[in-house]
Amino acid sequence: MSHRNSYAVGFDIGGSSTKIGLVDSSGRIIESRQIPSDLLHDPQPFLNKLFLNIEELIHSCTHNEVLGIGMSLHGFLNDKGPIVSPYTPSLGGLDLLGMVRDYFKLPVVMNSDLVAHTLAEYYFGTGRGTNRFLCMAIGTGLGAGVVIDGKALKYTGGCPGDTGHIIIEPGGPECSMGCKGCAEALCGVAGIERLVKDRTGLDVPANVVIAGARDGNPEFVPIIEQIGDWLGIALASLSVIYLPQRIALSGGVAEAGPILLNATKYRFYDLVGRYHTRIFEMTSALHQGVEIVLGKNRGQSGVIGSVVELFIADKL
Repeated sequence: MSHRNSYAVGFDIGGSSTKIGLVDSSGRIIESRQIPSDLLHDPQPFLNKLFLNIEELIHSCTHNEVLGIGMSLHGFLNDKGPIVSPYTPSLGGLDLLGMVRDYFKLPVVMNSDLVAHTLAEYYFGTGRGTNRFLCMAIGTGLGAGVVIDGKALKYTGGCPGDTGHIIIEPGGPECSMGCKGCAEALCGVAGIERLVKDRTGLDVPANVVIAGARDGNPEFVPIIEQIGDWLGIALASLSVIYLPQRIALSGGVAEAGPILLNATKYRFYDLVGRYHTRIFEMTSALHQGVEIVLGKNRGQSGVIGSVVELFIADKL
């Protein structure tokens, strides 16, 4: 992206863990760290660890000056930081942007994690060459970011609506925000763990289920196929609003790979495949059809996407 090789430090605060990385202007993570997102109560111990790791990554960069710091945050945002998040409540109301800027004396950019995932894929991954791109990030939470003609949609708390709470199974399990049967309740980490408990009676962490399904475990493959089926329903509804040319599956759950992708695609095209074909036939200038792919960066896309705008500014 940049005319010269430059660097930035990005961090992605998720509901379960926070990823921190030194990223170069080609979107490559040079070094990465991970710490728990202990943000239910006093945020100061977490912030101390976060700032220490950022400082170490800045000091490790001997190749060039660090352009700045990128922040990818969960939940709705204002111009200072998170307004509210069910998974990281102790960050609510903090001027996190000002704290990071004042401490490190560097330019700082801030985005919703949904936007960060989408920017990473749009500029450095599977979104390249598209005018309308949607990225579904699936982890502890779930939601979609949208980029149209190079610009991320940010009109509801820093993101294109609270897309993770679209209802796909009325009367289904309740999410942390009180929605019954939404995509986040069914397809996020808690939904995977609930489903495997219901079907097998076992308490198995979602990451174990995901890895097991990817390796062909006969108990876990059907779990991920069901998650993919639900994702296909959610994306079918979102696709008729945003009309993306391409949809990418990102975040930790997308590490399940082709099993998740194939189940998602099957359900999606069964529900709205003819719709997208007819829209294309009616007006190809408006819509070129839609494809669904696995994101290139997946679990690291939040870190990479958090710094994209720093590299864009450096190029201008």
